[in-house]
Amino acid sequence: MKIAIIAALVVVALASEKPYYPKPTYPAPAYPPPAYGKSYDYAPMPYSFDWAVLDQASYNDFGQKETSDGKLVSGTYYVVLPDGRRQVVTYKADDYGYIADVKYDGEAKYPEYKPAYPAYPKPAYAPPAYPKPAYPTPAYPKPTYAPPAYPKASYPEPSYPSYPRPSYPAYPRPAYPSYPRPSYPSYPKPSYPFPSTTEAVIEAAAPVKEAEIPAEAITEDAEAAVAVTEPIGEAAAAPIASEAESSTDAA
Repeated sequence: MKIAIIAALVVVALASEKPYYPKPTYPAPAYPPPAYGKSYDYAPMPYSFDWAVLDQASYNDFGQKETSDGKLVSGTYYVVLPDGRRQVVTYKADDYGYIADVKYDGEAKYPEYKPAYPAYPKPAYAPPAYPKPAYPTPAYPKPTYAPPAYPKASYPEPSYPSYPRPSYPAYPRPAYPSYPRPSYPSYPKPSYPFPSTTEAVIEAAAPVKEAEIPAEAITEDAEAAVAVTEPIGEAAAAPIASEAESSTDAA
């Protein structure tokens, strides 16, 4: 506690030794007010003007026309926009304000931009003229080479045996037996009696029925068809041969 009191007294003593300087005060500058000439108020006067600019190379087309009677100002100005439309503004101005009416003439168009580049002539360069060197054509002698001499071999040339051309036996063409063509019985065509007029009318009115065929005829025709469809092979050759032998013995 004592140490803190001593440190505070030391600080107060050092602060009392620093000199005190008062803050300087400067007087504010005084400028004289500007002296303007006497103004004159003129009464409004009527006027009218008109101008226009048309430069096709730079695509400038605008103008203005304005008239005034001293109290009311009316006029109009126009300008051609980049999209091809014509903007026309008609306006009026007086002590109560400014009124404008904006209109557009035409339709906006956006054509494809095609830059035009200037045509420069193709440069023509003259071919350089160099003197042709004159050198003598060199002449080289043609070389001569002696043909090489190889020693002859001291061993005999090999001999290869010759074999006869092979011969194959010729076999006779096999002979197959010929069998007689089967014969089938011929049946006479059936004949039916011609019906009378009354019977023909009754048969025409009656329903058509299938023709009745005798059972014996059907059985014989079926057996003949089965005999035709059976193949003639080695198994059928033996009965045919036996029948031929029996017919020979009978004779």
